[in-house]
Amino acid sequence: MRLSPLVLVAAIVAAPVFAQRGPPGLGTNDVDEILKEVMLSLDASYVEKVSLDRYALFALDALADLDRCLSRAGTAGGLILSCRGTSITVPWPPQKAVDVAALLSQAAVLVDPNHQIEPGRVQRLARALAMAVDDPFTAYLSPGMMAIAGTQKHGLSAATPGIDLWPRDPTKVREVRAGSDAHSKGVTAGDQILGICKSAGSDCTDVAAMTFPEVLQQMSGPNGSEVNLQLKKAAGGATRNMSVLRLQVPEDDVRVARLGAVLYVHIPVFKSGVAEQLRQNLQAGSYVGVILDLRHNPGGLLPEGIGVLDTFLREGPMAGVRSGPGRPTDDFVAHRDGFDTTMPLVVLIDGGSASASELTAMVLKDRGRATLIGATSAGKGSVQRQIPVPDGGLLKVTAGYYVGPTGKRLDEGGVRPHRFLAPATRRTVLEGANPFDDSWVLSALDVLQEVERNVVLYTGTGPAP
Repeated sequence: MRLSPLVLVAAIVAAPVFAQRGPPGLGTNDVDEILKEVMLSLDASYVEKVSLDRYALFALDALADLDRCLSRAGTAGGLILSCRGTSITVPWPPQKAVDVAALLSQAAVLVDPNHQIEPGRVQRLARALAMAVDDPFTAYLSPGMMAIAGTQKHGLSAATPGIDLWPRDPTKVREVRAGSDAHSKGVTAGDQILGICKSAGSDCTDVAAMTFPEVLQQMSGPNGSEVNLQLKKAAGGATRNMSVLRLQVPEDDVRVARLGAVLYVHIPVFKSGVAEQLRQNLQAGSYVGVILDLRHNPGGLLPEGIGVLDTFLREGPMAGVRSGPGRPTDDFVAHRDGFDTTMPLVVLIDGGSASASELTAMVLKDRGRATLIGATSAGKGSVQRQIPVPDGGLLKVTAGYYVGPTGKRLDEGGVRPHRFLAPATRRTVLEGANPFDDSWVLSALDVLQEVERNVVLYTGTGPAP
C-alpha cells in the first residue's frame, strides 16, 4: 500500500525539484553511511516524534516513483521488496533508526541492475526522509544545492523579485513588496505561480511539484536578472506569462530616524550589536514614543532579539526555547537595570517577519507592552540544527521551537497584529523611502498619537524641527 501524497515543504535554500541521476559509482557502504547519518540525525533531533515506519514508507514511495519496478508486500514479520523478478525480505517494522537506513540501502541496491547506486537515487532517498518529518524547515540539501547556497553566501545570487510565498503552499503569493518589479507588473497577494520557466512561456518547471526552498532557489538570482513566471491571477483566473526583474534589497544596517518626538528604528535582521544600538539611541535623545519596524526581518541571532525585549520589559518572563523530550530548554527573564523605558511602543510586522523577530513581536504583544500593526507574520517559530552529511550535503533539522511568556508556542499561522494595514501602494522604508513617505510608518505615528493625546508627536508634514 502506498502512502497518500502530501504537500511537504522545507524553508531553506535549495536547488531544482528532484536530484538528477548522476553517474554510477556509490557502493553499498557509501549508501549505508549517508542514509544512516541522515536517519540518526533526524531521529535524534526531533521536536515531535516521527514513527520509523513513516520514514521508511515515505522513502520507499520516493524510490518507487523513480524506479517503477519496485513493489512491496507484507509478510509475517517482514516486508517483501521486488524489482524485475528479484525479491528480498527485510525486517518490518523497523525498530531503530539504523534499521530504516539498512532497509533503504537494500532497496536501492535491488532497483539498481549494476549494484552501483547512482548518487541521484540516494539524494532522493535522503530528501524523502527529511520530508517525512512534515516540517517546512527540515530538509536535506544535496551537494549540488550546497554549491548554489555557497554562491548565494558570497552575494552573487541574493536578489529576489519581491514575491513572498506561503511555506506550506509555495504556489500561492502571500505578499508582494511595494516598489518591486513584480508589484509594478500587477502581481498581488492570492495569485498562483504555476511555473518557473527558462524562457518566457516555455521549458517551465511545475511549481506544484516543488518544495518551498526549491521555489525560493529558482526565484532568486543575480541582481538585475529576470525570472520567467507562469502566473494565474486570483481575480478572474487569467493565466499570464511574465518576466520579473530581481532586485537586491539591502538588509544589513539598522536605520534610525527622529520623527518629531518619536524614535523610529528599523531592524532588518538581528545581527550582533543591534540591541545595544537600539538602547544607545534611546538614551541619546528625549522621546515620547518608539516605532520598532520589524518588517521583513527574517530573524537572526536570538540573543539580540532577547536584548531588544529586555530593553522594553522591566521584569518577568519573556520567552523560551523548547526542544524534544529529555532535551535542554532555555527560558529568558527580563532584568531590571538602570535603563527601563516605559514609553509607548508600536511594532510594525508583515509576512516577511520571521523567527526571532516574530518571537519579539509576540512577547511584546502577550505582555501588553506594544501595539502591533501591519500584517500577520511568517509563522516560523522554530530553531534549526545544521548537520553535515557524508556525501557533501547538509541536513537542516528543526530541533526546537519558541514559546512566549505564557509558554504558548509561536503558531505556524504567525503573529496577528492588533490592527491590520492595507498593503503599501508605494515605496516603503524597505525600498529606501523616507519614513514620512511610508504609509505604514505614518499609521504607526497615528497609533502613538492616540496613546499620547496631550503631546504633539508630529505635524504630519515632515519631521519636527
